[in-house]
Amino acid sequence: MPPPASGLRPPASRMEASNRRKGKGNGGLLGGGVMAGIVVKRAEDELANWLATEVGFIGGLCRYDGEPIVLEPYQVAYLDNRSRFRWITKSRQVGLSFVAALEALARCHLRDGHTSVFVSFSQDEAKEKILVARQVYEELPLAYQKKLVVDSKTELAFESNTPGRRVSRILSVPAKAPRGKKGDVLLDELAHIANDREVYTGSTALILRSHGQLTGCSSPLGRRGIFWEIATEELRKYPHHTRQEIPWWLSRFFSLDVKRAAIEAPLMTTEERVERFGRQGIVEQFDSLLLEDFQQEFENRFVDESYSFYSFELILPCTSDGLRLCDDFTDFPHPEGRIVAGFDVGRTRDRSELAVFEERGGRFECRLLRSYNQVPFSEQEADLRRLLESLPVARLSIDRSGIGMTTACERSEQTGREPRRGESEGRHSRSEAATSRKTSLATTPRSRARPSPTPPRSAGPRTSRSCSNARTWSCRRTGRWSPRSTPSSGACCPRVRWPSTPSARGEGTPTASGPSRSPARRSAGPRPARGRPSACG
Repeated sequence: MPPPASGLRPPASRMEASNRRKGKGNGGLLGGGVMAGIVVKRAEDELANWLATEVGFIGGLCRYDGEPIVLEPYQVAYLDNRSRFRWITKSRQVGLSFVAALEALARCHLRDGHTSVFVSFSQDEAKEKILVARQVYEELPLAYQKKLVVDSKTELAFESNTPGRRVSRILSVPAKAPRGKKGDVLLDELAHIANDREVYTGSTALILRSHGQLTGCSSPLGRRGIFWEIATEELRKYPHHTRQEIPWWLSRFFSLDVKRAAIEAPLMTTEERVERFGRQGIVEQFDSLLLEDFQQEFENRFVDESYSFYSFELILPCTSDGLRLCDDFTDFPHPEGRIVAGFDVGRTRDRSELAVFEERGGRFECRLLRSYNQVPFSEQEADLRRLLESLPVARLSIDRSGIGMTTACERSEQTGREPRRGESEGRHSRSEAATSRKTSLATTPRSRARPSPTPPRSAGPRTSRSCSNARTWSCRRTGRWSPRSTPSSGACCPRVRWPSTPSARGEGTPTASGPSRSPARRSAGPRPARGRPSACG
């Protein structure tokens, strides 16, 4: 006979199996004591009472990938926290989102009619928590499983074994306030959600009538946003929130000696902590990141963004959860807009960075990001050459200040074009471009929604310049790809009329850097300024 949902007392016939599970839990003892590697229960009632708690249910009954789940001390403290508002500042990869999914699963089995709601910063993260809970549910002993009546990527529902047949649910939604529901709420990675204050405000009422818990859990992201305000209380007091901090040295997967690190590490510098207690993975992370980035990602430090040119309030609304980056130039889908790229050369402290964007409807969508860490300049140059040969890049901007000057000049010589202002950026033009971009971000209405299709252009024929590379022609007005026969067929852009011969256009033969001008026009000096700027840039 299955045990009641509210009191998980193992049947007498199951006592032997329950005793065999001793020592495979998290080590939690009644009263919060921890003994690593073994759980001691002297009586059946004591064991039943322990299994009726979240810590006991997870440590005594749950398995993941066939292995018993061993909880960290800070995970036990998280599960034992009964305050209405829990606020957790944590390091990356310490398993708190994992244990939150287990807590929701345990409460759905220990309580009737319970609801747990996860709010994640992306759709993929929302699905991941449901996947974890679903997998652990499948490995529960059959005597303790409730009947699974709803099984989807964003919801699990369990029917109670009691006569009322009440249903408990786990829901997961991406980056929006879960209005119209009630129960426990977990705001996962709240600092990384663009509309964080709106999500928090719309979530607090869910625990009002259900007597549930609201949990804010995140790694830091600057001294801004509602998560930072509540975690630090620098602007005002939040007296009903209990706070917990979980840096990397409290995890046995990252620290060589957790007990000593918990006492000594807070008094050390970051370099001393990593050298003294860090395992190989933490040492590699420390060597791969800037000091401030490592402290923010792994040591719960809220980095002051006043030193950053672009604030997080300007950056976050320009991000997209569904953006998919290409791994290589050959993975690019057929472009619908104009392809532009930027290359920043670095060698000693900074890495070289390449970014490729597609311009559509006045918006730039990132298509590829590539870093070059301690890569010889010859290989970086070869990769840039392969970029230009593989894609119809309408514009490649290279920082020509410092060591970037050589790369910019070589690219200019190979293409036969003089660097235009903005194509090989110097320090002065780069500052102007950054200021202009910051102004546009601050004055343009921002939304995380997908960009709208390219708006219709004005009708009527118009002659446009062309750009090409070794394989293709591309109309610089639309950025569309087309075969080499395009200049005579006009198939690239219906609104661009291509004269049948170069002489009819008054220009020379097109080259890899664009159509050349005829000798007569070259001798006539620069072209006169027109009333409207060219759509080709």
